[in-house]
Amino acid sequence: MRCPAARSDTEVSTQPELLSAALIERDALVLTARRKQGRPPFAGQWLLPMTAVGNDETAEEAVRRHTAQQFGVTVANEIFVDTVYLEDPDDNARYVANVFRAELAEGALRFNAAGDYDDARWLSAGDLPNVWMPPALREPLVRILNEEPVEEMPAWTPEATAEATPLAEREADPAPPWPPPDNRAAWEAIAKAWQDERYGDRFGTRLMWTWRSSEDDLHVLDDVRGKRAIVLGCGGGQDAVALEKLGAVVVGVDQSPSQIAYAKKYAVRHAAPNASFGEGPIEDLSRFDGASFDLAIAIGVMEYVERIDLALAEAARLLRTGGTLVLSVKHPFDVIVDGGPPFVVWTSYWTPHHDLNRLVAATDAPPLRSYMRTLSEWFDQLAAAGFAVEGIVEPKEDEQPPIADDLSAEWLALLPYALIIKARKR
Repeated sequence: MRCPAARSDTEVSTQPELLSAALIERDALVLTARRKQGRPPFAGQWLLPMTAVGNDETAEEAVRRHTAQQFGVTVANEIFVDTVYLEDPDDNARYVANVFRAELAEGALRFNAAGDYDDARWLSAGDLPNVWMPPALREPLVRILNEEPVEEMPAWTPEATAEATPLAEREADPAPPWPPPDNRAAWEAIAKAWQDERYGDRFGTRLMWTWRSSEDDLHVLDDVRGKRAIVLGCGGGQDAVALEKLGAVVVGVDQSPSQIAYAKKYAVRHAAPNASFGEGPIEDLSRFDGASFDLAIAIGVMEYVERIDLALAEAARLLRTGGTLVLSVKHPFDVIVDGGPPFVVWTSYWTPHHDLNRLVAATDAPPLRSYMRTLSEWFDQLAAAGFAVEGIVEPKEDEQPPIADDLSAEWLALLPYALIIKARKR
């Protein structure tokens, strides 16, 4: 399908721009991707893989080019299925998108974090109303997905569409339901990229409860001078060193040997002799004596722990009576909201978990499973482990200084990013 350019760079026209979109299906799911914020058209919205058609290519060639660039795959046998007329709410620009059903010919899907999108997922017809997507695109997609499966496609089953499945090297997995990601292996795999690209030395030696708020801002802790503290899931050691600088004697524990190796070097680099580290899961801390710590903290960790009951029980065992546990996790409401203004709730508040396709920019980053616990679940779990909740902090951070890779101030003006819980052992 050879298509003329909609307009030249020097021509002022109200003619809509021509786009090509790839409809790639698997087990009654369709591949969708979210445009990066600030990258039109439809910035922040979920779309089919979609691109403008160049002057010297057919609409089908545009589909092949775009899927190769963004997802590292070759597609073939493109069949035209629909035309949709779209208008971008940001600038009222108009587009005509020709949708082509395409088959994966070769290559495993690889999400290109440096490309046009910041996330990608396989969605079912039932999932589509829960993401921010142009209605003119959503309606035909729902209709197409609810039709009989195309030839040689597996039949739909409820189990196959029980939840939206993130894009993360699923091609080699067995038929749905897929096994959960291995969080330990994934954390180890991204250790270098996490420290090099995401965390590292970006905050100095401040204790950061979130990406924007530090202990200097929130004053969550009591005086820790001379106290014995343990950091659960210490990663590269930043939180342990920060506590050491506040005067505590600190032990950091993490299940990733690469993170622990980084933490030891980090402590030396920042002259923190009272911070030491050990490898192991936080669900089993039997190497430490009971009632041997005054303080335990876990920042950005507990939401990735499946057996939270074991982790909290171990924390309670290690703490002396009256000792303090402070958790900082993603806020349960933040987790279920997506898109850009107007933000949408993409799944139920009571969804038990979802799989993240990446925490770092690496295109081959493995998935991790995040366990989505409600406020009442956190309270019940802490009470069952022998803690009394002493305080809850939901920092409003839209006026805090922004950092790279962070949520927008517009988002943070409406939603708390983190839930910080301070509890005391009874």
